[in-house]
This record gives sequence, C-alpha cells and structure tokens, in this order.
Amino acid sequence: MHDLRFALRSLAKTPAYTCIALLTLALGIGVNTSMVSLVQTLLFRSAPYPGSERLVVLNGITRTGRLFSFSPTEIREVREALPDASSVLTVSKITYPWTEPGRPAEQLEAMLVSRELMEVFRTQPLLGRLPSPEEYDDGRNQVVLLSESFWASRFGSAPDMVGRTLRLQGETVTIIGVMPARFDYPMLWGRTEVLRPINFTPDQQNTRSYRGFLAVKRLRPGESRGSIGAQLAGLAASQEKAFPNQYPGLRYEGITLNEAVMDSVGRAISWTLLGFSVFILLIACANLANLQLARATAALREYAIRSALGASRTRLVRQLLTESIVLSVAGGLFGLLVALWLNDLFEKNVVIGGVPGSFVVPLDGPVLATALGVSIATGLLFGVVPALFASRVDVNLMLKSGARGSTAGRGHHRMRSALIVGEVFLAVVLLGGAAVMNRGFDRLLHRQLGWDPSHVAVSSLPIPEKQYPTMQSRNVFFRKLEDRLVQLPGVERAALTTSLPLFDYSANRPVLTDGASTAGRAENPVASHVMVTRDYFATLGIPLLEGRTFPENVALDGPGLAIVNASLARRFWPGQSAIGKRIASIEENNTLWREVIGVSADVEPSANPGKTSTPLVVYRPLAQEPWGYVNIVMRGAHPETLVEPMRRVIGEIDPELALEQAGTIQQQTDTILRNILIVARTTLGLAALGLVLAAVGVYGVVSNLVAQRVTEFGIRLALGALPKDVFGDVLKRGLSLAAVGLVLGIVGAYGLGRFLSSLMPRLASPDPWGLALVCFVLLLATLLACWFPARRATKVEPMSALRSE
Repeated sequence: MHDLRFALRSLAKTPAYTCIALLTLALGIGVNTSMVSLVQTLLFRSAPYPGSERLVVLNGITRTGRLFSFSPTEIREVREALPDASSVLTVSKITYPWTEPGRPAEQLEAMLVSRELMEVFRTQPLLGRLPSPEEYDDGRNQVVLLSESFWASRFGSAPDMVGRTLRLQGETVTIIGVMPARFDYPMLWGRTEVLRPINFTPDQQNTRSYRGFLAVKRLRPGESRGSIGAQLAGLAASQEKAFPNQYPGLRYEGITLNEAVMDSVGRAISWTLLGFSVFILLIACANLANLQLARATAALREYAIRSALGASRTRLVRQLLTESIVLSVAGGLFGLLVALWLNDLFEKNVVIGGVPGSFVVPLDGPVLATALGVSIATGLLFGVVPALFASRVDVNLMLKSGARGSTAGRGHHRMRSALIVGEVFLAVVLLGGAAVMNRGFDRLLHRQLGWDPSHVAVSSLPIPEKQYPTMQSRNVFFRKLEDRLVQLPGVERAALTTSLPLFDYSANRPVLTDGASTAGRAENPVASHVMVTRDYFATLGIPLLEGRTFPENVALDGPGLAIVNASLARRFWPGQSAIGKRIASIEENNTLWREVIGVSADVEPSANPGKTSTPLVVYRPLAQEPWGYVNIVMRGAHPETLVEPMRRVIGEIDPELALEQAGTIQQQTDTILRNILIVARTTLGLAALGLVLAAVGVYGVVSNLVAQRVTEFGIRLALGALPKDVFGDVLKRGLSLAAVGLVLGIVGAYGLGRFLSSLMPRLASPDPWGLALVCFVLLLATLLACWFPARRATKVEPMSALRSE
C-alpha cells in the first residue's frame, strides 16, 4: 500500500507526464482490446446453440475443389454411412415470394431444415411448436416458423401469431411458432425470416448436380472432428469409383461453425489486424519507456539519497514498477472507452450476412480479462528497464560529485537510442504492411473487369417450381419477361442470366473437348457454366473476340450451343480457332456435347479476395436449360430509374413473384466490397496511429537530449559556434537513429509483405514503390520531429545557460 500511495503522489506531481502517458496507453491498449474483441467475434465466438462446440459442418474435398454444399443424394448417402444418422441436419437457404392483399409481393429469406432440427440445434420455439415428424413428409410441409426479428418487425411481436397463415410461393402455409432471437446466426445463415420443413422434390432426390444443402452434424460423446473422415472413408472411395469425374480424390472432413463462417482469407485479415494492433502497443510501450527513463534520469540523485538511507535495490525497482503498473491499469481503463468507440464504429458499418446491425463486437468477460492482462503486461514492459537502470545508480559517485539529477550515463543514452530505433523499426514494418494490403485493396477495387458495369441495373428473380414446374413453362415466362423489359422507356438492352460477374454463383462442372474420352479422366478441368440469353454480352459490354452470340430463338431440344471464354479456348485449343469445336459438360457421368459458336473476353469472376485465378467459363443458352433462378440485367443511361419499372413488369406478369436485391450494379458491387473497404480504412488508421506515436517518441527523446545539453550548447555558442552547427548536430543525432530503424524496418517490412502475400495472394504482394513511399513518409515525420528541438537548441542564450550551471 505504501508503494501504491507513493506512486499516486508521484504521478499527481507531474500532471503533464501523467496525461501524456495515459493518452498513449489509452490509444495503445484501446486499439489492441478492440482488435482482440474483433478477432474473438469473427473466429472464436460460439454459435447461439446449446453445446455448439460439438457442431460441425460436413465438407467434401476433392483434387479440384471443396464441396461446401451437397445434393440430396449425397446427403442421403452420408447419413447412411454414419453410425448415427439422426445427428445430421440438412439445411438450405432459399427465398419465398410473400404476397398479401393490397401489397406487392416481396421476397422472404427462408431456412429449410430437416427433421433433425431439435436433435442438432437443441433450440425450442419462443412461441408455438416445432414441426411434427409427419410435417416433413411430401405434401404435408405447409407450416412455417417465424424468426423473432421478422415477428417483431412485421407483426409487432403479436402474441397470437400461432395459427395465422401466410401466402408463400403461391400457396397458403400455417404459422406454428416463433423461434427465439438467439436462434438467428447471420454470420453463417445470413438473414432468416421464416423456417420451413425441408421437402425434396422427386427430381431433387435423384440428382447429384443440384447442390445447395449443408449438412450439420452434432458429434456424439467420444466422437471427434477427426473421426468424420475415417467414418466416411468407405463412402468417399465408392463415390469416387462410381463417379470419377465428379469426385477425384474425394475425402470428407468436419469443420467448426466458426471455420464455416470465415474462409482462410478472412482469418488471415483478422489476425493481420490484431498483429498491427500489437505493433501499435509496442510503439506505445517504447514511448513510455523513454519517458520513464527521462524521469528516472531526472531523479537519479533522489534515488542515490534513498539508497544511502537504506532503501534496497529491490525496493526501488518495486516502487518504480508499481508506478508503471498503476499508470498502465489507469490507461487500460481509458483504453476501454477507446475500444468501445472503435467497436461501435465496426458494429455500425460492418454488414454480416446481408443483415445491417447484426454484427456485434462486445467487450465481454474474456476480452476484459485480456485487456487487464495486456494492461499489466504493458506496465511491466515499459517499466522494468527504467526501473533497473534507476536502481543501479552509483551512490558514492552521485553524492560526492554533487551532480544534478539530470545527469545520465552512457547506458541510459544507449537504451533510449535503442528504443527510438525500435520505434522507427516497428513503424516502418507497420506502415509497410499497411501499404502492401492497401495496394492489394486498390487493385481489387480498380481492377480491369473485362466488362462495363456502368449504366447497368440488376435484380435476382427466383422462379417457384410449383408455379412453373416444367422447362417449357419457364421458357415461356422468360421470353415474355425479356420482351417486356426491352420495351421499357430508357432501356437500351436487357438480358437474363443465371450468374453475374463478381457474384461467383456459377455452377461448376467437369468438361472435356471433342476427341477426348471420359474413361480414366478423373481430373477433367472444371468450368463454370452460365446460362444466358442472346443479348447478355452486349448488355454487360463483354466483347466477343470470335464468332457470334446465340441465335434469336434457341429450341429447348435443339442442337447444343456454347460460347466459351478466352481462357478456356486457350486451354483446349491453343493457337487454333475454337469456332466449330465441340465441348461437353460431364453431369452425373452423362456427357452433353455442344458446339462452340463464339469466344468471349475473360471477365473478373468474383469480388471474393480468396479467388485468385480466372476460371474457365462455358456460356449456354438459357432456353436450353431454363433454371428456376435468374438475374435480370438492363442497360440504360439512368439505371437507377429502371428498378421500379422492373418491379412493375414482374407484378403485371405474375403478381406472386418478387424481385430481390434490385439496384444498380454499382450498388451491388459496393455492398459486396463494403467490408473490404472497412478493412482498408482500418489498416490505414492503424498505420497512421503508429506513425504519429513514433514521431512523438522521436520528438520526446530529441527534446530531452537538447534539455540535457543546454549548457554544452551555450558554451559552444559562446565560443563562436554558429547556430546552424548546433542545429545540424541535433538534427544529425535524431536522423541517424531514425536511419538505423529505417534500414532494419525495410527488411522487416519486405519480409512481412512476403508473408502476407503468401496468406492473401490477391490482397497483398510486395510493392517496392509502396515501400519507397513509406520510407519517405517516415523520414519526413522524423525530420519534423527533430526540427523543433533543433531550432530550440539554436535559441539557447549562452550567459543564461552558464549562469544556470
């Protein structure tokens, strides 16, 4: 308690130092705490289901990619191969058009779940009940549960919802319950408004190509994630043998829900942000260590007197460390305010699963415990070296010489110089890492797309199978829709497609070319297959490099046609014309041949930073494979004015259909890249903070050195030295220390850039020009930090300096 009281009195006597130290600590610890809470939320926070640590998402891995979702046939085989089929839940996300009298239809986000819902998620409804076993049978799944958020926002949390009906997808369903708020998990499922028993159609039950279903398993007691692969090894081998083109090298694994939420690039970005915050904290520690050394130097005579009066070295160290820890804990408390402010910014701006406001970054128990540990560790880190230096004072020399408290030995100067070198080193590495990532972000945001996104309006339109059960009925609808769209005022061109560039929704299937054989070809190249109408390329501004687009009226059962992208043409027919060649997609060991009639330019396939290469693409006529889901694309001078007319056309053709995600392509792209922009701004903010702290550290050390050498400068000026000589001496001292840190930092920044590029090839790559800019900025900041103390040294009055001595 005596040491604590002494520390409080000592800090109260030096309010300027205490305020600067608290501000530095609040920034360093606050930023670090915020990043810790961010990483915990993204990578480690438990899902909102009881015993969620026992839940795994089943994945299949082949030599050509990862199977995150399965077909109904594959899920049935997986369930049959596992010893406990009741522990595997099938989940799918779809949209349903919801209609009410007097209101236009709108899309609801629905989660389809199998009968294992309670066994796996173990969550009871807030109101009502779960579906009965019979309601999972074909034709009897006319029931739904509402999510708590949908119930509250659209029905005012009415307690009498059970038994009411909704009109979904052209049929009436009964509300049997409301799920609690904790059931929502936007990070994995996105927005969920209604839950419904899953019911596979006959076509779905017997296909392997219709993938869109997740398999979530609850591990039994004694069962581990590692055992999933062994349990399904026999199934994987039989599937590969029966369908070698679909399952080359297949194996199964179980990943946690957190791993399913965040891909490798997202995890790398999260850890990088935390690493940057650690750099900020280390720079802050170096600053405070320098301040503590300056205080210790000023108090050397006091420490010598206390030692002479019997104070042990241990007692002096303990007292000084107590002061440092008191300061760091107080700074940590203020740092919590900084962390709360930063977390609030993240919560307001980050959008997860398309649900604004669903991202919550709390300062919970584990985060607060980490913040306390970081605060204490910070106090020890910046306090131990000054404490040891101060406790090693030579009592006899200090008392006999009558030296002033500001006298310091070479050891003190070397240590302070080393701390400045370390600060500059950390700042260069931090700035270099931020420059590498932001260069990657800039390339991602301003890359050549291969198509023209300006003046384009887009929307998605699900086509319910019950309303349009046949290919012919869907084709009739699509022709009528396209004819109506091109007649709208302001529309220059219109097209339909199953996939848009940047959205990465294409179906991936193995392909082979004319003359090749499927026998023994277990690793056929995989291509993305996109169904389009004839004006797709003209509407999006994708150049046709060779050949032509699809004809006006393609027959459903007519000759198969295809347009391939340039990458596929080069892959299969290098140095040749692709026109007239034949290509086939391999679907469940059926080989469907098509004639290539055109070659398009490559386009940027995805806004996902994890996608690193341009895929092979096969464009096929939508009329020959009319899916139950299309994207509408329209080009016009003012695309924002085309959205409402698009909705009106859909309502006139079929009032029970509804658009989703309608807007301009630029709005859609901004939504996709929103979180990337937030990461870019965060890295820039951390780099700027590190630069400011390092510059302040250099300024503080150089200013202190000038204060200690006032007498020397006065004598030199009295003996005829020019002010510019004194100015140059001070400037040289500060810049020489910065130069050492800069050289070491360049090496560190280059190594960090290489490391980041290995984790995030699309977002980070070593950039010599960026590193050169970092060096320039650091030198400029150091020059400014040294300039003012150097100017002050030239203003020393010789007589005043000598008189004070």
